[in-house]
Amino acid sequence: MKPMSSTKAGLRDQLLIERQALHDHQRLRLDRKICAYMLRYLDDIDALQLAAFHPFRGEPDLMPAMEALHQAARRIYLPVVNAEQLEFKRWRPGSVLKPNVFGIPEPVNSDACDLSSLDVVFMPLVAFSSAGERLGMGGGFYDRAFAPFVNHPGTGPQRIGVAYGFQQIDGLPVDAWDVPLDAVITDRGSRVFTY
Repeated sequence: MKPMSSTKAGLRDQLLIERQALHDHQRLRLDRKICAYMLRYLDDIDALQLAAFHPFRGEPDLMPAMEALHQAARRIYLPVVNAEQLEFKRWRPGSVLKPNVFGIPEPVNSDACDLSSLDVVFMPLVAFSSAGERLGMGGGFYDRAFAPFVNHPGTGPQRIGVAYGFQQIDGLPVDAWDVPLDAVITDRGSRVFTY
């Protein structure tokens, strides 16, 4: 295995290439495991309002779990980019989705929710550390959205990263504005972080 970059941009480039290089049959198998661990994680908590994400650039496909959660009367929301801010709008199977400025499908003509009303937000990521640090795509949307809750334990949703197991990196570079994860779910299981 080649050495990993020590910069965020370098790590992002390396891991995006590795993630997109997964063969379809590998990705399908790993995504099934992630969805199963996601549903198992939610079995243990009372969470009605959930935010997830539509797969983009090789991210895990959570749609099977989202459909099962919808059938179980959970409310699912997807991220919507609004200028420099992130908001979440209601998703249901069959919802109309249109690509945003980045090409990521978003719900249209759906109700938005207040971030503080979410119980859990499943966050996409490029890399995570064993300490709960998260490296995203570099836009800072999730960091800005959930920063107000970081210093106020018990407020806001649980922040749960979703990734493939190979995206765990030791010594992930972080900045003061990076919002940590409460937990992570991968094809290898779930892990809760304590601070």
